Amino acid sequence: MTAVYDEMNAKTREKIQQQFLQLLKDKNFMKVSVQDIATAANINRGTFYLHYLDKYDLLDQMEENLLAGLEMHLELLQPDFLLSEAAKGHTSNHAVEVFRYIQLNADAFQVFLGSNNHVGFHKRLKLFFVEHFLEKMMKNENFFKGATVPHDYLSSFATSAFLGLVEQWLDNELVETPTEMAEMYIQIIFFIRNL
Repeated sequence: MTAVYDEMNAKTREKIQQQFLQLLKDKNFMKVSVQDIATAANINRGTFYLHYLDKYDLLDQMEENLLAGLEMHLELLQPDFLLSEAAKGHTSNHAVEVFRYIQLNADAFQVFLGSNNHVGFHKRLKLFFVEHFLEKMMKNENFFKGATVPHDYLSSFATSAFLGLVEQWLDNELVETPTEMAEMYIQIIFFIRNL
């Protein structure tokens, strides 16, 4: 019985999240009410409040889940392997999977980075990339050997470039494949590394 109840809860949460994304495609976050979300999801407000404290909690949980999934894919990227594969003319499958994850979750990324969402996700995503970059790339002593630019500026530049790449891909309606995007990402890393 508990499994059935858990499954029903999961389906309700999924429906709420899907309808919330749909609303944010056309309406500013500040103008979306819990009643709007409940009506769109065909539930009552009480059901909404069983799952979320308010619309801010819903947004926060959705952003958190999106970033947790991205983190799982980024964890597999190892700078030395990435560069050694690129030197052989190969694209790292792990880099491709990062872009495939973004592609699979394109609706959420587009909405959360879009003008109808408050600016929090853009900053949150940039900070996420900065932390990842500092942890993975900058701790690797060979990756930026000889760089005279302070690490915080270098990581800010690199992560802004990567975020810009992702945003441009989303703006272009994901015309390029995840493999093509991974190749561009590696080219950007080589470019930054050789500055």
